[in-house]
Amino acid sequence: MVEPLYALPRDVLAVRGPDRKTWLDGLVTCAVSEVVVGKAGYGLLLTKVGKIVTDVFLVDSGTELFVGVAPGRGAEVRELLDRFLVMEDAELDVAAPGLHFVVSAEPERAFPDAAASGTLTLAGLTLQLALTQAAADEATSYTHLFAAHGLGTFGVDFSERDNPHEASLDRVAVSWTKGCYLGQEVVCMQDMRGKVKRRLVALDGGQELLDAAPPQAEVLAGDGSVVGHVSSVHRSPGGARLLASLSTSALESQGAFSVRGAPVRVVS
Repeated sequence: MVEPLYALPRDVLAVRGPDRKTWLDGLVTCAVSEVVVGKAGYGLLLTKVGKIVTDVFLVDSGTELFVGVAPGRGAEVRELLDRFLVMEDAELDVAAPGLHFVVSAEPERAFPDAAASGTLTLAGLTLQLALTQAAADEATSYTHLFAAHGLGTFGVDFSERDNPHEASLDRVAVSWTKGCYLGQEVVCMQDMRGKVKRRLVALDGGQELLDAAPPQAEVLAGDGSVVGHVSSVHRSPGGARLLASLSTSALESQGAFSVRGAPVRVVS
């Protein structure tokens, strides 16, 4: 059985020139030096105070480094990155028109006509990420594939108000061994403090929640207090997979949670 292709809507930028990787490595959270032909990358672009501007998917063609940013954010991100392009031998531009990111859960899947492609491992999920002229069927949403592994979607499950720890991407999209990047000091201080007020988590519940737990539905603790809100709802083999931002104090209590009167459990 051939796994479906999943559309990954992105605005696509292209970085060219011999300094393209060292320059971008100083701006995003992942180790750009490890992105090579056949190996993709995933990271975050942050503000100086450590808030997420967008998540980024990276693939390398050998001559161009393609950067996939959140839909509608291309112009804003390009303007932001341009400010940091001073003496480097690199050029930032919009990618050629008609290129689309797609992902496959078959990590060895080949894309002969891809402008660039590579394997990508996120939270135990190994994918093949490709930039092609042919988009995947838009009815096949990558968000369900990601949610099955507890990964959120920018603009839905996490946003500009979140830092990497609040989005639960601190061990997914951040390299803790590379050099400096934009917002690094704040992220490192947060990690040393070891606690945030809230985190994005995955919750599993019954099938009745597929229609009864819309985004922003309240997550309640056993005493009836509101401890968080649902950000997205997805179908899972056992019923419903919900992504929600919950207070860390409630998570540490390991108590019971419910949504719309139905029990839910935190997925490790």
